[in-house]
Order: sequence, then structure tokens, then C-alpha cells
Amino acid sequence: MLRSIQNLLKRSPVCRAAACCAIFSFADAAHAQITRGFDRTAPAAATATELAHQPDYWAMEVQMKPIRLVWVDEVNPTTGEKTRQQIWYLAWRAIVRPIAAPEAPDIAPINQLDPLPGPRQFIPEMTLVTYDDPAKEVPAQILHDEIMPAAMQQIRQVERDNYLDMVAVVQDLPEPTPADAEQQQWIYGAATWKGVDPETDFFKVILGGFTNGYEVKKNDAEEQQVWRKVIVQRYSRLGDRFDPANREFNYVGKPEWAFQPDAGGATTEDAQ
Repeated sequence: MLRSIQNLLKRSPVCRAAACCAIFSFADAAHAQITRGFDRTAPAAATATELAHQPDYWAMEVQMKPIRLVWVDEVNPTTGEKTRQQIWYLAWRAIVRPIAAPEAPDIAPINQLDPLPGPRQFIPEMTLVTYDDPAKEVPAQILHDEIMPAAMQQIRQVERDNYLDMVAVVQDLPEPTPADAEQQQWIYGAATWKGVDPETDFFKVILGGFTNGYEVKKNDAEEQQVWRKVIVQRYSRLGDRFDPANREFNYVGKPEWAFQPDAGGATTEDAQ
């Protein structure tokens, strides 16, 4: 292909213009092969204070594809009746990155952690939260990812790769991989949700388990509470329930790291 483009560049202006278009198309195709459709990235990140507080800190780079839809037939175990279910899914991939330690401030660690009895586990979880007003983000629905084999089968066909569900993806935490390493040990997964209100206009996905970062804060009762570090990606959805096309989903801003209170009211011992 490159030889053909070179020949076009030597000819008339029209041919040179065609060659330029071919070059851009070639570059776009090469870029698509590298990114494989993942168009949002949350880099592995940590502040100097976080690293000083938590010497065993680790984090993953996470890349995401746009939210998409598949449809599955769900059978009622009592009546045997089939119903058509709309499933929302998010395809993602993640990799542990080495965290460059900036010059740390003179801060004592939160806990002097004892070595764990076994390897650390990668246990991701994803929550989809819908809301009506993006300025306030008062939850209308809070949906946790569900395991749906029929949906995963379709997702693997659409995405053309062996994406793992949120149980099958659980594993020992891999060693960090530098960004310039020849072999990139990505972990591929997909989160699935059903029962999302078809009239939803605004929502966000909270990605947990991609770092062990945490903070300890006092709640309203002056009790210590663990806040986990998560990734948040916001979306808008233009359209209505009668036209659920994939093009409706739009990113709102870039993915960002944030802290949210631990749902179980965990203590500092639990955070280890």
C-alpha cells in the first residue's frame, strides 16, 4: 500500500490529493488497530500524599469503549415465558502500571500494614447510576453489574474478543507493566446491566477495584469511615425509549478518579 501511495505522490495534483487521503486513511486504520475502539482512558495515578500515606499503593490504567446495547431473551423459570430484555454494557480493559513516586512530603503512613497472607486480588465492580439533574446527580436508579451469560455471548461476537464477565475476570493482581513494554498484559472485561429506565437521559458508571487507594474520613457521627478510590465516567443519552440506538450515548467529560464512601461502612482494618 505504501508503494502505491508513493507512486500517486509523483503524479498530478489530483493524484497527490488522493494520495494524501490514502495516507490519512492508512493512519486512521493503524490508530484503530492500536486502540481497538477504546476511546476513553483513565491513567494510573497517585499523588505524593497518597503514596506517602499508603506505601503498598497500586493502580491500573483503564480504557473504555462507548456504552452499547444488546438484547437477550429471558425465560421466566416459573411460567417458561420468554421476554425480550435490553442489556446495557461497557467493554473495558485494564493493566497495572508502575507508579512513579514523586518526592513525597514528610507524612507518616496511615497504617503500617503487615504483609498479606497471599497475592493481592483484582476484583472489579461497576455500578451504573441514573439521575435526572446532572447538576445535582440525585440517584434515580443504582444498578450493580450482573452476570448474564447470554448477553456476554453476544458481546464477544460484537466486540470480536473473549471479554470476561465480572466474576470470570477476578484473578491475582498482575505485576506492573511499563507503558513502553513490548508485551502489554491487558485484562479484558465487560460489565452488563439490565432494567435501566429506557427514558434515562443522564447517568454515570462508577468503576471500583482498579486501585487499592483509600482515605479515612469522619462521617456525620464523628466515626471513622473508609472512602475507596474509584473511576467515574459520566454520560448523556439523547433520544427516547422508542429509538434505543447506540449513537444516543455520549460522554460527558473525561473519566476521573474520585473517592466514595465504602458501602459497608468498613473500618481501617478492612481497608487493608
